[in-house]
Amino acid sequence: MLTTLPPAIEYLRKRMVVEPLRLDTRSTPNRPLGLSPAQASAAISWGQANFDEPFGSLSPRDRVLLYAYWNQKRHLEELSEAFRQLFGHGRPKQSMIIVDLGCGPFTGGLALAGQLGPEEEFEYIGVDRSKTMLEFGKQLAAEAHDNDELPSIAHHWVISISDIDWREAPGWRPVVIIVSFLLASQSLDVKKLIGELHSLLARLSRGEATVIYTNSVKEDPNRNFPTFRDALLSIGFRLQTDEIGGIQAVQKEYKLRYALFHRNSQRILRLGGD
Repeated sequence: MLTTLPPAIEYLRKRMVVEPLRLDTRSTPNRPLGLSPAQASAAISWGQANFDEPFGSLSPRDRVLLYAYWNQKRHLEELSEAFRQLFGHGRPKQSMIIVDLGCGPFTGGLALAGQLGPEEEFEYIGVDRSKTMLEFGKQLAAEAHDNDELPSIAHHWVISISDIDWREAPGWRPVVIIVSFLLASQSLDVKKLIGELHSLLARLSRGEATVIYTNSVKEDPNRNFPTFRDALLSIGFRLQTDEIGGIQAVQKEYKLRYALFHRNSQRILRLGGD
């Protein structure tokens, strides 16, 4: 099935990402900010760069825009297809809480917004170590929120899971955790991540929880997946899907490693004892 982005998402990217780069005085046709694809790749380092630091003549904001220009559309297509399959048998009746780990420029939130109708809403928590990336994601989220063709979005932005200030009592809202390309990070402590995630879920909701994992098909970016999988299984998740799949986009087809984990609502009250 051909994966396409809704016009509202395409328009938002054009206005907030493509046009600012095209109109920059350093840019020439097919060379945003005057950089070749190889030079741009060095500046963003496959999304693993420190986007809060300048790179040569590029500002942190330049690097974030380059990342969004070269990488975001493909990631939007991948996550849009993941959400389409996730909701293939119906959407949750309650509004969702989305936790996007390594959120970048609001990619997971935009992908979900494109799959929901304007009458729906969700709460989005973007987690990213780059303050510059978070600031740009916040601007994209505000623009999406004000678009009548997209859902209402309450959004929060933090640099780490421990910074999430959630003051509501845990109810039964479904939680979706997006882990997209995060495990490619060389410095990630996977067991610590799952421990923090377990504590966060206890604060957010007793409802069902789903983890969406997407990554390159290459072996090295997935080297932490076995530890990630086993840690999720240890806190009550079930592995529902772990496959290599193809995404048929408008311009090309590309491969993707994806996995889906699910945990049912936590309706059993445990009182002391063994």
